Amino acid sequence: MNELSMKLSAYLDGELDATEAQAIEERLANEPEMQAELDALMEADALALEQFDLELADPVPFSLAQQIRNTPLDAHPSAAAAPPAPANSPSRPLWGTLAASLVIFAMGGAGGYLVKDQTAPTVVARSWLTDIADYHAIYASQGRHLVEVGASESDHIETWLGNTVGANFTIPDLTAYDLTFEGGRLVVAAGKPVAQLMYRDPTGAVIALCLISSDQPATQDFKAQSLNGFDFVSWRSDDAAFVVIGPDGQPNLGDIAQAAAQEI
Repeated sequence: MNELSMKLSAYLDGELDATEAQAIEERLANEPEMQAELDALMEADALALEQFDLELADPVPFSLAQQIRNTPLDAHPSAAAAPPAPANSPSRPLWGTLAASLVIFAMGGAGGYLVKDQTAPTVVARSWLTDIADYHAIYASQGRHLVEVGASESDHIETWLGNTVGANFTIPDLTAYDLTFEGGRLVVAAGKPVAQLMYRDPTGAVIALCLISSDQPATQDFKAQSLNGFDFVSWRSDDAAFVVIGPDGQPNLGDIAQAAAQEI
């Protein structure tokens, strides 16, 4: 296991302090490869737990269950202090000792499983960009139902989505890039509301401009990346994070993002 995998494993187990965890989450939001490795670790953990569940659910053979039930367990604390039996005393049947061990093992295993279930941290592993990619894959293929509120109600879209997301914005005019504003919709990503503004080019391809509230420092650095078959260009303002998403290989996506940043 490399150093990154060890760090992600510690993040999943809740072993990082607040500063280290925040640093990991920021990298997850911006590094799809790191997010993919975290997803793989989570899948492996889920598979291990599933296999353990199957083992616990496997029925005990009837004959062994009878032996366990009929065997007295002299495991009282006082028994530990009792003097050893004389050498010539009858020995306890081996199967009785084995049955006692199986009971203790089963109780210990189940107990450990329950403790893990109660103490495991809740981790929101998926970044908001991963969620946006999933949404875009669905909505971009829609025709009549591409948006919730059409472009004719732009003022309402700005008020409604701005209040819901917690970040004021103005719908950018991107007609210079042959993009027609179709309307907007509300989605949820990383557990937070996201405003999604939909544009369509003359070929029918859908470009979305999405924004989510953010308390991270503003930056005018435009970061380009690809995720789940889509191209992204993202940046941040004082109170929100933005991303423009389009089909893989969409031309001028960086220019579109910069133009949107100036107007929004």
